[in-house]
Amino acid sequence: MCYQTKITKKKEELKRHFDAKITGLDQFDPSEVIKAFDFPKTPVITDQEEHEIQLYQWGLIPYWADASWNRNYTLNARIETLEEKPSFKNIVNNRCLILVNGFYEWQHVGNTKIKYEIGFDNELFALAGLYDHWADTKTYTVVTTEAQGVMKEIHNTKLRMPFALYSQEEMQSWLHAESVKPRFDFTTNPGLYQQHTLF
Repeated sequence: MCYQTKITKKKEELKRHFDAKITGLDQFDPSEVIKAFDFPKTPVITDQEEHEIQLYQWGLIPYWADASWNRNYTLNARIETLEEKPSFKNIVNNRCLILVNGFYEWQHVGNTKIKYEIGFDNELFALAGLYDHWADTKTYTVVTTEAQGVMKEIHNTKLRMPFALYSQEEMQSWLHAESVKPRFDFTTNPGLYQQHTLF
């Protein structure tokens, strides 16, 4: 699962790193913690506009949904079941890159939860995503996969991780629906925050 990300880089860094122009990022402010359940607008690159960075809203709303749609259930999408779930099966080729320079997960150790920042030494990279358009709202979901490497130790209850892409080749492969494997050679920063549970 993935419900918190980080994007602290300036617009100029995004533009240079992804070799893309920027459209409509006036409403975006870099942040150390971006929370999915706030349904924030964050920078993405879609397969339709590969050289343009746009703002899309986290929490996918399918094009066929009505106004009562609960986006809490479409913040993430399991890659193993994309073609089975009604929310995703019609948009498996609506590929996007969710631009970040980190994400956060909790490790359970006894009665304590430890928050980790995870990424690639604070460098920019992307999370694989799917997007859709509902009325005038552009939304996305973060694609997740089975935890590998250090993520097995950190996300040690759900054993999931976001489908991370680091190189330009990996990002292009995702956008073009070509075979690509998720990266899991993350750097980690543990102990940012510890929370003691009641049981």
